[in-house]
Amino acid sequence: MTRRKRRKIIKIALIVFLTLFALERLYNSQDKFQVTALDAADYGIVEIMMTTGEKLDDFDYFYDEFVDNYPFFEVNKRLHNIDWLGNKSKYKRIIRNTKTDAEFLVAMEQILGDLNDGHVNILTGETYKNHYKMTYDMYADLDNPFEPISFYEAFATPYVRFRYMFTGTMDEINSIQLYDDSVVETKKLIYDELAYMKIKDMAGSDTQKNDHIVINDFLREVKDYEKLIIDIRGNNGEIDSYWEYIVELLIDEPISYDYYSFFKDGHRYMYSPYRVEDLNTINQLDEKILDQFPEEVATDLDFYRTYTISLNPSPDNIDFKFNGEVYLLVDRNVFSSAEKFASFAKDTGFATLVGETTGGGRVFEEIPITYFPLSKLAISYSRELSINADGTINMETRTIPHIEVDSTPHEDFTKDKCIQAVIND
Repeated sequence: MTRRKRRKIIKIALIVFLTLFALERLYNSQDKFQVTALDAADYGIVEIMMTTGEKLDDFDYFYDEFVDNYPFFEVNKRLHNIDWLGNKSKYKRIIRNTKTDAEFLVAMEQILGDLNDGHVNILTGETYKNHYKMTYDMYADLDNPFEPISFYEAFATPYVRFRYMFTGTMDEINSIQLYDDSVVETKKLIYDELAYMKIKDMAGSDTQKNDHIVINDFLREVKDYEKLIIDIRGNNGEIDSYWEYIVELLIDEPISYDYYSFFKDGHRYMYSPYRVEDLNTINQLDEKILDQFPEEVATDLDFYRTYTISLNPSPDNIDFKFNGEVYLLVDRNVFSSAEKFASFAKDTGFATLVGETTGGGRVFEEIPITYFPLSKLAISYSRELSINADGTINMETRTIPHIEVDSTPHEDFTKDKCIQAVIND
């Protein structure tokens, strides 16, 4: 080969390389691969200047763990036409473009947002501390609440707490305000006929105790009303005992309902955040029952458990009884514990549901919190696939109300279509 030919080949190769490099830069600059973020402190985290390799290693670790545990990839495809697993290279490109830890956190928020699942979250400083506070409140009546908390690795690991600028002192815990002073609002919309109760959150702790007193007193006042509205539109859930108390005040005999939940993996070490007690292998389930569920339940999941919601009349209602009809107002934002209330109310006949299809997300197991091994950022996600009474997946079909109507709330109840539907029913 002559020198001239070699130069020509080198020149062509260089042009091809530069062209590919330019095309790659152009492709990589698209908005879909970019994120913008504020300073790390604005997200309640410490900036530790992770390398790109460390961020990608964290993502790969999470991706593999997610494949082993998360049950809703196919549901997300059907509902939102998003192949989350197939988008791996896209997500890694987004992460490679991040320059700071804050951008990595925002990138992960965006990536997890593609799952359209309110139970999947990377935690900011605020949400980390709120979760810690809720966990503390679960054990607050014990002599040493910090002992069971020590089994939550995401809360007990010093590096994670450092990342979130949190030490877990009592002063810090007491400074965390989870809920408003009250999350219930009561009204008598039509005297002697229509009573109304708005529940903004399924709150816990002292808020729940105080609200239950308010609810008890209100139900005594309206016990002879023809209709009672319980409005949970916009309620994202939290603590089951908030709504369970309301049901127990309104029933005069026990009610219960059984639900199936399925899991991908059941063999866990004792203190794993993803361990589920008392699981059965899927081959122990009667095939006639299994055939009623979507095919992916049998092909993609390995374990199951039945859960029973069983409620009894409260001793607080021993001297009064509500004789009217109960209506539950719902919308697409009803999720998690609020969803459990909606589905239970429909399945048992406790209430007539009015509004639009809920947001789903019924779970019985605690939502685990784990953390990335390198960044020490905490993440939570449910690994539980719950089945509806009709055999469909709750996360997919959610809960459809008896009366479907525009669920938009209105300050003037005469213009609120949900409330008007109750009046006309």
